[in-house]
Amino acid sequence: MIKLHTKRLIIRDPIESDLQDWHRLFSNPQGMYYLDDIMTHSLEESRQNLETAIAESQNSNRMKYFFSIEHKETGEFIGSIGYTVTEVTPPGMHVGAGYFLLPEHHGHGYATEAMKEIVRFAFEDNGVYRLNSGCLAENRASERVLQKSGLIKEAERKQYTWHDGRMKDRVEYRLLKDEYFNYWYALDTLVAKTTLQIDRPKGSAHPRYPEFIYPINYGCLEGTTAMDGGGIDVWQGSDPAQKLDAIMCIVDLTKNDSEIKLLIGCTEEEKQLVYQVHNETAVMKGILIRRENFQ
Repeated sequence: MIKLHTKRLIIRDPIESDLQDWHRLFSNPQGMYYLDDIMTHSLEESRQNLETAIAESQNSNRMKYFFSIEHKETGEFIGSIGYTVTEVTPPGMHVGAGYFLLPEHHGHGYATEAMKEIVRFAFEDNGVYRLNSGCLAENRASERVLQKSGLIKEAERKQYTWHDGRMKDRVEYRLLKDEYFNYWYALDTLVAKTTLQIDRPKGSAHPRYPEFIYPINYGCLEGTTAMDGGGIDVWQGSDPAQKLDAIMCIVDLTKNDSEIKLLIGCTEEEKQLVYQVHNETAVMKGILIRRENFQ
C-alpha cells in the first residue's frame, strides 16, 4: 500500500471503508462541477468506482495511481488526487494528473500541498518522465494549484471543451523529469538536509538598527555559507505548507556584495513585505523570483 505524508496530510491508496466519503466526493455537484464526466449518481456507482481504484492499487502492472487524501490530525477525508499512466516510453512513464476535493475543504491549501507531494512521488519514486495536467481556463483556483506545484504552462486551447452548455477555453500544463530535478530541487535538497534557525522572530528589532522591525521570521540555514560568511538567509512565513517557492536576489551597495535569501512558507502578502524590505533604500535593491515562473 502506498502511503505518502506531507505536513498536514496523508495521501494513501483507497480502502473499502472510504466508501461513504468517496460517494460524498464523487456525487457532489459543486465539487465535481468541472469533472462531470466522472461524477457518480448513486451509491452503487460510487462503490464500483472505489472498487476499481482499490483493484488497480493491487495490480502489479498498475496504470492508475489515484489516492485518498485525509487530514493527519483529524482523520477527515478531504478528497482524491493522483494520475493515470497514458504511455510508457524508454525514458519513463507519461501520466495525466488530477485532483478533486470536497467543497468544505477548498481554500485551505490542501490541493497544492497534496499536488506537490504527488509530483515528488511521480519523479523521485515512480519512474515518471512527463506529467501533464490541465483545467478549464475559467477554473482559476485549479490553475493556481498547478502553478504553485511547479508545473509549466504549455498551451491555451481556445473554445476547446464543451461544458455546461457552451464551448470553453482550456489550459494545459506539464512538468518533465529534467525540469523537476533543477535549481529548485537543489534548493529543496539543501533545505531538507539542514536546520532552519530563526534568530530574529517576527516583531523583533534589528540588533544594529533598532528602528527596523522584522515583519516575519528571519534566520538562516545552519551549516551553510553565504557571501557574507554567515549561513544562507531565510525569510519564514506563516503558510502551514512551509514550501520553498521564491527567492530574493539582493545587491547591497554598502557591502559591495550580492546574495540570495530563501522564502519558505511565505504567503503572497508576506512575499510583498519581504520585497519592500529589500527595496526601501537606494543602497539595497532586490528582485523576487518565483518558483512557478522559473523552472
